Amino acid sequence: MKKLYLLLACITIGVSMLTACQSDDAESPTPQARRTVVVYMSGENNLSGYLQDDINEIIYGRQLAPANDNLVLFVDKASSTEKPYIAKVTADGKQEKLYEYSEDFLASDPERMAEVLKRCINLCPATEDYGLVLWGHASGWIIEKDSVAHSNTQASLSNGNAHAPRRAYGIDSGNNTATLKGTWLNIPSLRQALKQVGMMWKFIFCDCCNMVNVETAYELRDATPYFIGSPAEIPGQGAPYTTLVKDFFKYDDKEMYTSICDDYYAQIDDIGGHTPMAVVKTSELQALAQATRPLMAKVNDFLKTSNSTQGMIYYYAYDRSKEMEKTLYDMNDVIRTAIGADAPEYKQWKEVFDQTVIYSKLSAKWYNKCIVLSDFSDGTTFKHGNVSFGGMSMFFPLEKYNNSAMSHDYNETIKKLAWYYAVGWSEQGW
Repeated sequence: MKKLYLLLACITIGVSMLTACQSDDAESPTPQARRTVVVYMSGENNLSGYLQDDINEIIYGRQLAPANDNLVLFVDKASSTEKPYIAKVTADGKQEKLYEYSEDFLASDPERMAEVLKRCINLCPATEDYGLVLWGHASGWIIEKDSVAHSNTQASLSNGNAHAPRRAYGIDSGNNTATLKGTWLNIPSLRQALKQVGMMWKFIFCDCCNMVNVETAYELRDATPYFIGSPAEIPGQGAPYTTLVKDFFKYDDKEMYTSICDDYYAQIDDIGGHTPMAVVKTSELQALAQATRPLMAKVNDFLKTSNSTQGMIYYYAYDRSKEMEKTLYDMNDVIRTAIGADAPEYKQWKEVFDQTVIYSKLSAKWYNKCIVLSDFSDGTTFKHGNVSFGGMSMFFPLEKYNNSAMSHDYNETIKKLAWYYAVGWSEQGW
């Protein structure tokens, strides 16, 4: 009888160990959730002060989402007393720490990011799919100090296999200080990190600045069918997670991505504006590259004219006091203006563009270093209410970027991007 009791006890303990998320990698819990969403919070920088507020919002918002699904946080904050950790946010509004790392590391390191994401998935698996939220700093592809150094030949970049050092996502100070000094995770390295995880994420939502640019989306086209975020800079407080979390767990794709954009857009920022949002269907990006390439000669000729970008919608300027530093122009606005709104080739191109940027929310003004972009900094009027707004930016090489006083060598660093080769910028003399 004792042997029978012992056998039953062992079976009970074994079942119990298999039915809960836990920190032992050797054990594989039985999947119960339909979807697991991982929030990668790279906060060892000057956003650290916002991190706990957003965690509190996530905890509140989690209570409005399906109880059986998984919401997992990776948290790296500017703290000398708390190491990076992984936690599950439960349906009853609790944060259960699943794993705490024994030492600090760069959240911007692609190898460590891949390890973290794999660990999150192993701790809390799902039966259907996974979503990824990127929380932190970003500014498109502009070069800054990178966490790793890599080669970047034209051939390897064209195939999407190389890393190119550029400012992109997730700066980590490396010394637990709340500063904007540190190392970054560049976009091709991010692509490689996601590739190592070995899955197609149902969505990647970027709660960080300037991520909806065609260069970034093109690099990550094999990582997710839906790339969601803003082409512009976002407010410091980021996404309104109290209302947004439930959207992560909607199982109709269109309802999911439109709700994420709508609820983010509904948030009013410090200047009474709304953050522009967009959704990129990544499976259409190759077709967009093919449609864009034949137009580049005419676009390039147009951009060589005096003040060609005057009044164009742009989403980033490294230094707003310098006209030449304005970059990340709205892709549709530039091509529409250069080719002509009534030109058949533009209309054909726009059909492909609309199949790629499948949803967007236009904003007349938004927070951007205390600048109201409805007026821009040069007095021009934002084209609110018309078809110029496309919701996704693209970098266009310009002569003004060759100025030695530039903060970055934009015309040279664009050559580190696979999109540069996909649309044939080199054939235009760049």
